[in-house]
Amino acid sequence: MPKRISKTIFSVAAIILISRLLGFVREMVIADVFGTSADYDIYLIAVMLPALAYGVINFASIYFFVPFLTQHQNSENKTDWQAIYPPLNLILLVSSVIILIIIVGSPYIMKIWGSQLSDEKFAQVVLYSRLSSVMIFLGTTEAFMRAFLNVKKIFTFPAGGFIVYNIFCIGSIYFLYQSYSVGAIIIGLIAGLFFQNLFLFLKIIKFKPLQSFTPRLFTDHSQALLKTAGIVVVIELINRSYFLLDRFIAPSFGEGIVSALNYSQIIVQLPDSIIGFAIGAVVFPLFSESTGKDQLERFQAIYKLAVSHAVFIAVPIAVFFYLHAEEIVYLLFHRGVFDAHSVELTATTLKPYVISIVSLFIISTSMRACYSGGWGKIVLLFVSISFGLKFFLNTIFSNAFGYAGISLATAAANLFFACAMIIFIIRKTEMVAKNNLSLLCCPF
Repeated sequence: MPKRISKTIFSVAAIILISRLLGFVREMVIADVFGTSADYDIYLIAVMLPALAYGVINFASIYFFVPFLTQHQNSENKTDWQAIYPPLNLILLVSSVIILIIIVGSPYIMKIWGSQLSDEKFAQVVLYSRLSSVMIFLGTTEAFMRAFLNVKKIFTFPAGGFIVYNIFCIGSIYFLYQSYSVGAIIIGLIAGLFFQNLFLFLKIIKFKPLQSFTPRLFTDHSQALLKTAGIVVVIELINRSYFLLDRFIAPSFGEGIVSALNYSQIIVQLPDSIIGFAIGAVVFPLFSESTGKDQLERFQAIYKLAVSHAVFIAVPIAVFFYLHAEEIVYLLFHRGVFDAHSVELTATTLKPYVISIVSLFIISTSMRACYSGGWGKIVLLFVSISFGLKFFLNTIFSNAFGYAGISLATAAANLFFACAMIIFIIRKTEMVAKNNLSLLCCPF
């Protein structure tokens, strides 16, 4: 079983590697065209709320639907679409309401971050925020289809969807930036998600999902969604709000710091987005299947295998990134308007942030284990403490180390979160084994 899992993980990782490389090409094109400029700072501020909502709904949908869909397959691997549509319809409705709130509320909400901008720049922030909100709905449908295919043990095809996404993003930025400036990034983002969804739907259609469509919203399964996914949404909302704090503090250190923090975050998240994502995609359905006390040893073995492999891979990467931060930034982004000053800003924020490489590998696997185990409230506790720690350390570290302290605060909070999760899961599974109790209390 470990060999089979490892083989699947590396197969998925190979596809994701191609996609992430394309994603990095996208960021290199952005760096070439916009660098660490005021215009790119404005774009990053404008997309904060849509990006936050997208990340929360997208990942919450994945974390909900993988266990849910696993429960609604019969012995012949057929899906009960009648049971699936009401929760799916409800999530899509929630996504639509959030989009409407952003469209109507942007002129008021964005004043928190844009109070120092000119009227013209603030109008751009509002426009970009409204346009990019469409990605919330597209991200929700993409998450469902990816979860469905993963449950069917189809991993490489949904991983290939990211390639489609990045191709459209790169093309849009390259060909449209002269006419639309940073608006070309938003056009590419929306077009990329649309065609990624179309790509995944071509694979879903063979399972005949439309034959059993129902417009219903509320069933017993919808109640499970509200109870369980509600916790997941709160967790993801808190977990993904770090950059809201960063983009509130960063402008006080001068122009380009918001951009530099974003570039360093992209670099740090790259290893986890390839290897960590591949590990999580493969083991999540396996966690969900291992829900009985007779499956306890299998659950423990999968978790220990995944975490040990993740740490073994992540530690050398983190050390390399720390030792060669400036060279990495220079190699990846130094071209066009991304000059030596931009390299210095980004490398300075990158070095303290590399600790998060190991933490993110552990967190991505541990959260999937906890959601499969019905331990969402524990995750909520840890993520809330981590956010409070990030808020507290942001002020202390930024005063002590300047803008580098912002990324150091994030790294410290992530490290705490990772350690707390791994200690809890190991102790929890050992306690259950000792007491000979059922491992999981599945919320579905």
